[in-house]
Amino acid sequence: MFKSLTRSLAMLVVIGAMVLPTVALAVLPSREDIAEMQSRLELTPEQIEAIAPILENSMSVRNSTFDKYGVNFETCDRPGALGLIRLNKDMNRINANTRSRLAEILTPPQLREYDKIVAEQTAIVKQQIMC
Repeated sequence: MFKSLTRSLAMLVVIGAMVLPTVALAVLPSREDIAEMQSRLELTPEQIEAIAPILENSMSVRNSTFDKYGVNFETCDRPGALGLIRLNKDMNRINANTRSRLAEILTPPQLREYDKIVAEQTAIVKQQIMC
């Protein structure tokens, strides 16, 4: 159960990072980051189980999208300006879909906190994309 929880919350943290600027965190979250997110969202065991498949699907789609556009965080490869615009559009669509699916599971206060986490992670991502 803890491994599933850790994986699910790690995906949530990474997904939260995947908004407006176009790219994900280059480094997976630590156990402390995961524990902080669980604490901030106050997830129930039922919610953790319910969001896991949503997050897994979202991560798969995101990874495919990064591959499609040639994004590589280790080498700092990324598409040109037009590719970044298209990537951003695709990521916004993925984010909107993920958020709407999570909105069916999370309470309004949890969803507001999720949005705050996403905003915080977006700031980090903006710094990382400028490698």
